[in-house]
Amino acid sequence: MTEYGRHFGRGGLNEYVDVDRLVEGIGLDEDEIDWRKSFIGFDDSDCERLEAFDEIFQAHADEFADSFYDHLTRHQETADVFDRSPKSTDELKRTQKAYLTTLAGGTYDESYFRNRARIGKLHDLVDMPIKHYLGQYNVYYGLLFSLVTDRMHEQLTATVDAELERAHSTTESGEIDSQRLSRRIYEDVEDGIDDLHSLFKLLNLDIQVAVDTYMQSRLDAIETERDRFAALFENVPSPVVIVRFTSDGERVEAVNEAFEELFGYTAADLAGDESFEEALRPPGEEPTPIEGRSLLAELNEDSNRKLIEAEVTLETMFGRREFVRVSAPVDRSGIENLEYAFYIDVTDQKQRQERLQVLSRVLRHDIRTQMNLVKGCATSLGDADGVDTDRRREMADLIDEAADDLLSMSNRIRSIERVVAGQADRRPIDATALLEDVVADVGERYPDCAFSLSAPERLWLRGGDSLHNAIANVVENGAEHNDAADPSVEVSLVESLGGDHVTIRVADNGPGIPPSEYEVLTGERDRSQIEHSSGLGLWMVNWVVTKVGGALEFDANAPRGSIVTVRLPRAEPPS
Repeated sequence: MTEYGRHFGRGGLNEYVDVDRLVEGIGLDEDEIDWRKSFIGFDDSDCERLEAFDEIFQAHADEFADSFYDHLTRHQETADVFDRSPKSTDELKRTQKAYLTTLAGGTYDESYFRNRARIGKLHDLVDMPIKHYLGQYNVYYGLLFSLVTDRMHEQLTATVDAELERAHSTTESGEIDSQRLSRRIYEDVEDGIDDLHSLFKLLNLDIQVAVDTYMQSRLDAIETERDRFAALFENVPSPVVIVRFTSDGERVEAVNEAFEELFGYTAADLAGDESFEEALRPPGEEPTPIEGRSLLAELNEDSNRKLIEAEVTLETMFGRREFVRVSAPVDRSGIENLEYAFYIDVTDQKQRQERLQVLSRVLRHDIRTQMNLVKGCATSLGDADGVDTDRRREMADLIDEAADDLLSMSNRIRSIERVVAGQADRRPIDATALLEDVVADVGERYPDCAFSLSAPERLWLRGGDSLHNAIANVVENGAEHNDAADPSVEVSLVESLGGDHVTIRVADNGPGIPPSEYEVLTGERDRSQIEHSSGLGLWMVNWVVTKVGGALEFDANAPRGSIVTVRLPRAEPPS
């Protein structure tokens, strides 16, 4: 008799199956197996009935396997699955014979069901859909039903023959006891039905394990995908927001750690029906679609992707920042109205680009002006007969002054770059102490100007060391150009009503800052209209302030002078 069971566990895919982990995942231990048997009424009598089929299954194993695979290969979908198996058709048939004979093994313990779990996993590894796997059991039902009914027919025939022989041997007339025969036939039919029931119970237990295995595989895949996404979501360096669109509006479902660090808000802080981006967008600021070739142009060329990019300005808890927002709607079965928004912080890049444009424009203008002067003087000096000694000395002085101006401008630009360049240093700073130091320092250099400071005892803002230079530049500007009979500069510090920022107000009674110098900063004039380096001080202030998330505003003072308002993010006192 062939021992088909030895063909189990010999396939090339078995090395990819961790049976211990598999059965642990579906909770298939001894107690669970006993419960399942008890639940469907599978007991020792069923084991005895199934064990009685051992010889029949062994004898019909070849016929059974051939019929089974003939049916499955007639369907292209299942035939394609077999093509993905590392086993040949003959090897698959031997495995199928082994499965048939184990149904009559008589022992259905933990080892038996571990093997069933392994078989289910192997089918999953070759990407056999569960509808195929479960559908195959119907083929089994038909083949097993045929074997059991054949056995039943043989038993009924034997019963009738036995009763006929008994009637001839016990009675002269050979009359059959019809009641006895009916009872014997009834018992044989019931016995055959019980055999079928035992088989169906065992196959039901097998199906349970197979379904558990498939479900566990799907859960493992989902958990793996979830873990990968969670790792990506949490570790991506750019802020990411998951937004759900509902009939009532937008709802922030989650934000990653990078978002919390840069914006200072959690998902709970942004809860509500209002669009969180609209809530954080400064007044008058609207998203600007990116024109030309975008950051993700190659991805956008894929028609299956729907990525939308725009430049947005948002107020973080630490101040205003510039972002490129990349919106990625999720379009998957079962997931609707969900969008992932990635925020790429481009504040420093935009400011660096602005610095290059401004400094380039100033350098070109001032160098051209001074070099034209130098060239004119040099040309005149070259004409020795047409220039007297005093004129030569005058032109030489002009050349010397132009050189000094260029050197001074170079030093000024180098100083600005040193103050502005680098990463923004954001830490809690005592704003009151900062302004006290600034007013004291500038007051020593301009003793003829009256300075006043109005500030609370303590108020904290978020910034860095460069803020001292920036605020000092604003205060000094109010004193240096002040032509009033009694020049004065008033400095005040207040906290905003919302408590999210502090405002430094510097008001003077001088001639006022020329609009041409600050309108370029506020966007009222084009940057190409920058004329000379005299306004670089205000640019330096603007760069320092915006780098830490602040903003500058300019107004006229009454009856004369200027008001410069510096808004900076508020901070909690350091612990």
